[in-house]
Amino acid sequence: MIFAKKDYSVKNILFTFGVLAVALLVNCFGSVFATKITFPLYLDSVMTIGVTALCGLVPGLLCAALSNGILYLFDYTMLPFMSCHLVTALLAWLVFLHDDKKNAVRPVLERSQSYEIEAFLWAGVWSALSNAILGNIIADILFGARVNRQNAECTVQGIYVVTRNLLYSTYLAGFIENITDKMLSAVCSFGLYEGARRLYKKSV
Repeated sequence: MIFAKKDYSVKNILFTFGVLAVALLVNCFGSVFATKITFPLYLDSVMTIGVTALCGLVPGLLCAALSNGILYLFDYTMLPFMSCHLVTALLAWLVFLHDDKKNAVRPVLERSQSYEIEAFLWAGVWSALSNAILGNIIADILFGARVNRQNAECTVQGIYVVTRNLLYSTYLAGFIENITDKMLSAVCSFGLYEGARRLYKKSV
């Protein structure tokens, strides 16, 4: 993370704002794009894991809150689902924190100076599981299993045709959608992380 050594220099702050701006654009564009395609993805947190890896917990949470806040203002999401996005940032931070601790106990010559893609994939897995559970509870209790996204609701309807159980269909569809969405987000976030990290190193 850029602020791992508590270096709150102007350069680091500007770099964080730049990363955050790019992430917000991608997250918002991704969510709008996802409403136009039939494949059941959300794509509203594509870069959130990357922001958390680069800049830490607070920028990651800020990215989540602002992404969903902007999308809510333009009627592309419902405000309660912001909690899912915030959990994504929190769990990603915990995964990277765990990775930092493992790295710290390795011999100096074996220590990695960057996160590997495995850490991003684990962040994606935990985010998918948490979002599937939390998102489905919100959708079921507050909105009667409707999430105002035709592509996502088609998955629920398709499973319901077979199972005739709305609760089961909602939760299974949520898991399938979230594991696909968060794995894609993890890979995209790793790309952001690697690109931004190399750019940052060149500017030092």
